[in-house]
Amino acid sequence: MKAFNYVTCLTSLLVSTSALSAPPGKAVIDWGQHTYQLVEIDKEKNAYQEIVGSVHDSVGVPVSWQVWSGEPAETVNVLLDGQVVWSGEGSLSNAIFAVSEGGMYKMSVQLCNTDGCSESESVDLTIADTDGSHLEPLNKPLQEKNQPYSNKTGKVVASYFVEWGIYGRGYTVDQIPAQNLTHLLYAFVPICGGDGINDSLKQIENGQSFNVLQTSCDGQQDFEVSIHDPFAAINKSQENVSDYAQPYRGNFGQLMALKRAYPDLTILPSIGGWTLSDPFYFMHDASKRQVFINSVKAYLRTWKFFDGVDIDWEYPGGGGANANLGDEKDGELYVTIMQELRTMLDELEAETGREYQLTSAIGVAANKIDVVDYSQAQQYMDYIFLMSYDMFGAWDLNILGHQSGLYEASHQPAVTHTADRGVNRLLQQGVSPAKIALGVPMYGRGWQGVTDYTDDNPMTGKATGPINGTWEAGMLDYRDIVDNHSGSGWVTRYDQQAQASYRWNEETKELISFDNKEAVKAKGQYVIQHGLAGLFSWEIDADNGEVLNAMHEGLGHGDGDTQPPSNSAPIANAGDDQSVVGPADVILDGSRSYDPDRDNISYTWQQTSGDNLVLTDSNNVRASVSVPATDSPVSYGFSLMVTDESGLSSSDVVNITNQVAQDNQPPTVTLPVEIRVDSEETFSVTAQASDPDGNALTYSWNVGSEFEIVSGQGSATLSLNAPKVEESVEHGLSLSVSDGDLLSSAQTRIVVNPISEGEECRLTDPNAGNFESWSATNIYVSGEQVSHDNLVWRAKWWNQGSEPSLSATQWQLVSDIELSWNADLVFVGGDEINHNGRRWKARWWNQNSEPGINQVWDDIGVASCE
Repeated sequence: MKAFNYVTCLTSLLVSTSALSAPPGKAVIDWGQHTYQLVEIDKEKNAYQEIVGSVHDSVGVPVSWQVWSGEPAETVNVLLDGQVVWSGEGSLSNAIFAVSEGGMYKMSVQLCNTDGCSESESVDLTIADTDGSHLEPLNKPLQEKNQPYSNKTGKVVASYFVEWGIYGRGYTVDQIPAQNLTHLLYAFVPICGGDGINDSLKQIENGQSFNVLQTSCDGQQDFEVSIHDPFAAINKSQENVSDYAQPYRGNFGQLMALKRAYPDLTILPSIGGWTLSDPFYFMHDASKRQVFINSVKAYLRTWKFFDGVDIDWEYPGGGGANANLGDEKDGELYVTIMQELRTMLDELEAETGREYQLTSAIGVAANKIDVVDYSQAQQYMDYIFLMSYDMFGAWDLNILGHQSGLYEASHQPAVTHTADRGVNRLLQQGVSPAKIALGVPMYGRGWQGVTDYTDDNPMTGKATGPINGTWEAGMLDYRDIVDNHSGSGWVTRYDQQAQASYRWNEETKELISFDNKEAVKAKGQYVIQHGLAGLFSWEIDADNGEVLNAMHEGLGHGDGDTQPPSNSAPIANAGDDQSVVGPADVILDGSRSYDPDRDNISYTWQQTSGDNLVLTDSNNVRASVSVPATDSPVSYGFSLMVTDESGLSSSDVVNITNQVAQDNQPPTVTLPVEIRVDSEETFSVTAQASDPDGNALTYSWNVGSEFEIVSGQGSATLSLNAPKVEESVEHGLSLSVSDGDLLSSAQTRIVVNPISEGEECRLTDPNAGNFESWSATNIYVSGEQVSHDNLVWRAKWWNQGSEPSLSATQWQLVSDIELSWNADLVFVGGDEINHNGRRWKARWWNQNSEPGINQVWDDIGVASCE
């Protein structure tokens, strides 16, 4: 019995000791959704200020667990992906720990005692961050006709992606051929501001786009950046971010996942754009500018997938969507904005350890480039995106041309913007070629009703209207051109001189200027030849892959090495024809000649017609010739040949007309045919007078007693008070102008209208006489004002030969008048007229579309006159 009891007790002791030697039982992590945000957003809100909450450097993650059996623990650890991130006493059943980096983690709880550790089943922990670190990489195969390329040259290959493209275009981030891009620019990020600050935006969708921005900017300061369409940017279900539990969805969510797949892809928010540039013009005020700079910094800290900022200010100095904005100080402001943005980005780099780029899209026209000193601005910028497109389009039906010509067109239209000229203008300022990226359009611009052309070249003709576009009149996506404008009479032609392509249908009289593969490759070869930064394109959703492929081929990224283009012939320009009165010394000026390859060129002047004259400096850029006195008008012709270093040459001709000298000639004077004013209105009448002999003039006005002279008797401008009338009355007014010997006179009639409801809308401006009359031969620059058809017009940008009218987008109507609808007039989006007692606003370009019976007009109220 004693032995038996001893053994039994010993066995019991051993069993008890064995049980105490086991590690703790497994913990079970409490059920729940383990998702946290380093950047807090609320997708249910509409205002950006309410959408974006706190931006955290780290988040506190709570975790709790239960232990249902087993031995007690002495210590407890929380592990993320097998690494201990928190430790505590074994008696604890919950913890909170900080995580500073976004990602998808496996979280587990480990219980330990002296005999070992047990580890729970892991659960998913998501720390969402706007760098996309919590997302699966968005790495889609190339789609449509996109082919893979290796960027052997390291050149920029960039494109714009538009926020609104996900709607009608159905083009989402997962369709972007990101592996073939170095830069992706997100268009567009708006700047907050209401009436007077974002007025251009009111032209879009009957003001709905303006109202959407005001909703997004609710609670923000004017001049802070925002999101224009929050649904598109962060809320719409898209591939990789379709789960509603995802904090960041929409375009931004997909861009975060894209950045995960292609970390070397530079993604930039493009601030501004055609209708969103207005706020830049108001940033001469340093306090407003500081609000803007601070908000851009906050924007980049919030949306971490962005790698800097792109500024798309169209256009400093004026000529943008809002013709009332812009002055000569904008160029200095542009440089200041770039400097202050660079300073801010440098600060952000020091804070985050990242690099941030600063780029800008700029106009190609010389008068746009000359506004800004880019040699100063470039020191703050990484790249300048030269928008070498939109040089011709359906806004002008009388002058047709290549919308993205590399060089001057063979048919030599009056306007001579070219990509090469834009590049040279920047280089002349001292801009480094390594900072200039050349623009490639992934769309075309076109006309219909093209007639009156010569030499079987439709580019020499005139059009009746814009071609039916893909999304708007006059513009077609590249894939639309390829898919729907081929065959059935369509032919593709190539202008070797311009290195530009176009598609023409002689049967339908439709013409499309666009860049085909050959034209795109020529631009790429030009970039290599001149050491430029690379190519960029607008906009990626319009391409089927062929344009982007050609960009790479032109840059030498294909299987073979692309050779630079063959030498191009220089282009001769002998200057404008002249009319002189001999004897006179005349300068023949060939300084507007140039060589596309920037070779040195030689000059040779020769007389080709008329009596032989002595030609001096005939081998210089400027020659001179002495013209004698003559008894009858006579003309002389001179040709200029320019030759490059390879022997290629071209010629141009200038004519000099020698007029007969005359005795003293009478002065010339003109007045408007008719001036319409309101009852008791104060108005001015201005005479256009000159003397052929340069004599001083005196002015004598003959004014009826009905008018009160306010000022100006004896001068070219007379100010008057109109009489009070109950019905329309006509009065005559005359002016005599004397040069001291000879006298000339002019007359006008003044129609005084009563002020009453239902009056007939006047179609003239009484102040039109104060401005020089428009001339088809004159060159006008942005801001110049002229009179035409008794109205006052302001030039939006450089133009020549474009007659002021409501359909000519080169001109803005300054006169404050109310026009009635007329079937013969061409209207563009935003034009307002009266018709049948109502006021109407045009939605888009139209002609002969009567308001009230179609969808191209919006009824905006009762007309103030009939």
